Amino acid sequence: MDMTPTEHVVRIMNDAWLGLLLSFGERLGLHEAMADGTPRTAEEIALAADVNARYVQEWVWALVAGGIADHTCSGPQEPTRFHLRPGYAAVLTPRGGPEHWSRITTQITALGALEDELVEAARTGGGLPTSAYEGRIVEVLATESGPIFATALLDEVVPLLGVHPALSSGVRVLDIGCGTGQALCLLAERYPTSTFIGCDQSPDSLDIARERVARLGLTNVTLHVLDVEDGDDPLNTFEAPFHLVMAANVAHDLADPGTFFRRIRPLLAEDGVLYLHELGFVRDMAVNITDPHAIGVLAFGLYHCLPLAMRRPGIAPGGMWGCESWVETLNAAGFPNVRVERAPSDPNNDTIIARLH
Repeated sequence: MDMTPTEHVVRIMNDAWLGLLLSFGERLGLHEAMADGTPRTAEEIALAADVNARYVQEWVWALVAGGIADHTCSGPQEPTRFHLRPGYAAVLTPRGGPEHWSRITTQITALGALEDELVEAARTGGGLPTSAYEGRIVEVLATESGPIFATALLDEVVPLLGVHPALSSGVRVLDIGCGTGQALCLLAERYPTSTFIGCDQSPDSLDIARERVARLGLTNVTLHVLDVEDGDDPLNTFEAPFHLVMAANVAHDLADPGTFFRRIRPLLAEDGVLYLHELGFVRDMAVNITDPHAIGVLAFGLYHCLPLAMRRPGIAPGGMWGCESWVETLNAAGFPNVRVERAPSDPNNDTIIARLH
């Protein structure tokens, strides 16, 4: 049944409040405390999560109103008990794996805190500094693309790239925008004879990456703070050649990806591979907006990708620039051999493989 504009906006408003509630529950472990389906009182949920019961009471009744939880009461003198509706535990807790969608709500609330700065940037046409995306934003973003990307990397992406023999024999690898180092460390563990260099513009991300490297005892990984668009050519600080250059979810955050690709070209060995991990969209926005995740991708782009790119003059492509645009830009930058693949366990993203010949 069609809604009136008023009904539609009220629905959006209520869903937005539910998003805040899910972020609250995600951060406090309240979803996990209800995940086994056992009916519990607000006090019992609070005890399991080590949270104040009065806050839980307000929160859980809102989930009931939103259709996420149910309540039961066996008599007028009995306490009300609450449980998640069937199927919701998988989307509200890590046990759901890639279906654990409530983790995204923590990104929404973290990025929402930037609204004042974003509004001002929109008025002036500027961007936001990388420092705006440190701290909690680093933590919540690491829970999203990192696990999905890492899951596909070793068993699916490496075979697509055709680099397993080279990595096994020992080559140099550069991971641009390595973030918290999850993918980089997976490769370094699997291929101990190869040397891995990671760089990222986020000091907080690299702090987490360094902790990961130390915890795993990796001696074949080095990390550098680097903004790839800062100055004439910051990438020339790295000694060529590299057999593999990786850039996962990086290029769409840049002002000028074409220049970025041209700077990578001299870093590659003649038989080397440039691997881009980009969102699986096309150039036609009318097609893109039919994707069930389109609103989230565009909103995330508005709050994260675009403000980073708008710090400098350029095209600021965003996450929906499209695979055709990536291929054309790579071709123009000196990569005539480009193909686009999809890893089976990462079907929403493109594996873009570029070679010099």
